Amino acid sequence: MSVEVPGLPRRITVAAGGQHEIPLPSYAGSGNTWSATALSGEDVATVTVETGPPLPPAPVPGGGPPEPRLAAERAIVSGLRVGRAQWRLELARSFGPRHPVAVVDIDIEVATG
Repeated sequence: MSVEVPGLPRRITVAAGGQHEIPLPSYAGSGNTWSATALSGEDVATVTVETGPPLPPAPVPGGGPPEPRLAAERAIVSGLRVGRAQWRLELARSFGPRHPVAVVDIDIEVATG
């Protein structure tokens, strides 16, 4: 199974010393979480995946029980120095054999701040 992840950037520019936040769709309900791995330029930019607190339940019209929502996940891109880097965001289960269901490579350009 492979999940298409539309809307995630494939190329971004961030200032040296700056940060860029990429909202990630959450698939935690299926046991999948996002991770980030440097393919090149780990001394130019870093990418970390953070999970926020769970969002409040969504009200259901008509007064039914609220629908649960999952915690928001986001990738934080930090520019360390001017240059280029490539990072991979991978959606997979954190347990058992590693079989990613989505892989997104992001080209990062770090420019003068």
